[in-house]
Amino acid sequence: MATRDPFEEPFCRPEDLGLAIPESDHAVSVCLPRWRDVIGYEEGDPEVLDTFECGYPRFVPHPYVAELFLAAQAEFAKNSKNPESALVFPSLAAAWRCADHVKRRTGLSCRLESYGWGNLTVVLLDESAYDTAWKYWQHSGEITSSRLAESALGDAPLEPGVIAAGEEATRILRDRIAGLYPGASPEDVFLFSSGMGAISAVFRVLTSLRAGLPTVQVEFPYLDSFKLQEQFGPGVVDITVTESGGVAELEAHFAGRGKAAAVFTEVPSNPLLRTADLAGIAAILRREGVPFVIDDTVATPVNVEPFRFADVATSSLTKLFSGVGDVAAGSVVLNPASPFYEALKSTLSAEESASPLFVRDAIVLERNSRHFDERVSATNENALELVEWLKTRPEIASIWHPSLICREAYEAAMRPGGGFGGLFSIELHGGEPAAAAFYDALEVSKGPSLGTNFSLVSPYTLLAHYQELDWAAERGAPRNLVRIWVGLEDPEDLEGRFCRAFEAISTGAAENG
Repeated sequence: MATRDPFEEPFCRPEDLGLAIPESDHAVSVCLPRWRDVIGYEEGDPEVLDTFECGYPRFVPHPYVAELFLAAQAEFAKNSKNPESALVFPSLAAAWRCADHVKRRTGLSCRLESYGWGNLTVVLLDESAYDTAWKYWQHSGEITSSRLAESALGDAPLEPGVIAAGEEATRILRDRIAGLYPGASPEDVFLFSSGMGAISAVFRVLTSLRAGLPTVQVEFPYLDSFKLQEQFGPGVVDITVTESGGVAELEAHFAGRGKAAAVFTEVPSNPLLRTADLAGIAAILRREGVPFVIDDTVATPVNVEPFRFADVATSSLTKLFSGVGDVAAGSVVLNPASPFYEALKSTLSAEESASPLFVRDAIVLERNSRHFDERVSATNENALELVEWLKTRPEIASIWHPSLICREAYEAAMRPGGGFGGLFSIELHGGEPAAAAFYDALEVSKGPSLGTNFSLVSPYTLLAHYQELDWAAERGAPRNLVRIWVGLEDPEDLEGRFCRAFEAISTGAAENG
């Protein structure tokens, strides 16, 4: 049976609520077609949640993963007055870290059992601690992928041909990714089961090398990157509001005898598309002997060169590197010129084995990423054309894109021939009623994530920061911000879709108002 083509038939209608985006057993996004659906999801409305075929895999258990949890619970949970819940992690090391997090947060102990398939390890815990354990899953990114869960539920070893194909795909991926970072070799590339898995691996290594010291976050942080630093280590110095690109604030921190295990930032930030003063920060950190970690997920290494400034580059391969939206993965690439190179390389292999890229996922990711460079170039051009057009529209109150925001800082990292990326955010005149009417009417697939070959939109602040909207607003991200990922569609076609959505504001979608 033919699958639904999101280019021809985007997932945006009210009746599409809860459908997997794309139409795949391993989709990583889910359709939230109306503004009120997003609020319902955040408030746990069963009329919304019960429709979900899947969700972003760190936020919503994939059906195969949920089935694996139930299978582990049925086999290993004790029959007692206090029922046990189960989560299944990809390794003993990941399971131990989850159990330790639960113990520190709740005082409750967990039991660990081998699931009996590969290195899968079951964490069994009191039901009251489940939410705490799930937060570890979400923030750490040490997840069991849907394909790994599917294989384990099949209760049969992988065929030798699949293992060989997966190993070859992994080798190709290391080569392909290394080629995007000048000076890197395939041995400098480490692959994980999610983008957050990559970030948390680097975080654990750096905070163990410089034990007891906080980390520093510069510029508006991706939700879980900040939560990781805030909850899983010695604390985080919050430089997410900065007028100097982070330089003055970082100088003040060290001048006040502050210390740091590492500094984290993104190029550009998500969803405000700002770029820190990378050159100025790098100069300070070299002087202080502090590692610099740059996440290039939004820009991609096709557009920017993190190693001009960074000791480590992280990236979510779930996004544009894949493009299809049917596999989760992440990468860490070490800068061979970094003074921290040897120490990081000697410890990251163990981290990689704790949350590795599953061989079946590697096969899919290798196939999806074959035309990565060309797709990046196309989305650069499409987004820039759309941004330039939106600048002329009277409905737009604010627009965030690297071509408009912190452009000089972004261009300092830009590769020759690179572009400004396919992601931008807008705020509309008329506040939340206007934003809701526009969002509801927009004929673009609507759900979490970015980087798909097709366009994808979300009310990002509501979706990522619903429990901390004031905190986000203080950092420049208003409640009614709409984040737009521009895919490979014809820009004129997208302009037509936007025009029709703008008309919905003027006619007034009263149900949102």
